[in-house]
Amino acid sequence: MTKNIFRICATLALALTASQTILSAEEGHSLVGVWDVTVTVKDCQTGAPIRTVRSLQMYNSNGSITETANTFLRGSSVGIWAPAGGQMFGDAFWFFRYKPDGTFASLAKALDKIVLSQDGNQYSSTGTVQDFDATNTLISTGCVTHSATRLATPAQGN
Repeated sequence: MTKNIFRICATLALALTASQTILSAEEGHSLVGVWDVTVTVKDCQTGAPIRTVRSLQMYNSNGSITETANTFLRGSSVGIWAPAGGQMFGDAFWFFRYKPDGTFASLAKALDKIVLSQDGNQYSSTGTVQDFDATNTLISTGCVTHSATRLATPAQGN
């Protein structure tokens, strides 16, 4: 009986060590952390730039995203992300846009396909941002590209 308990404990300890090793290896291929992002919104037909925004994005280990941008014409974003295989990820997030007088302009929905660099410290992405009016009618669609640099990971804490 004592030998069986010992074997079970040893097996559990090995499994826990192996799972921690796997999780540590996966951290190098994760978006988890804080990112400094340059967002370029373009006309989808012509590719002409419409605007550039700088944002801070935080990808959390529970699959959630929070984000803020350097313009008073929009609010903070909330959303979700998930791995899509290898160095690829997908995300979706939403934020409010405001008119210059501070009144509601639209609800924006962003969808991105993200490619993480081999070293895990940069990413690029392409996607769309759709704006919906107060009745949830689509009023515009823009194409976006992101260029991001990692600022911190939870392990760094700085």
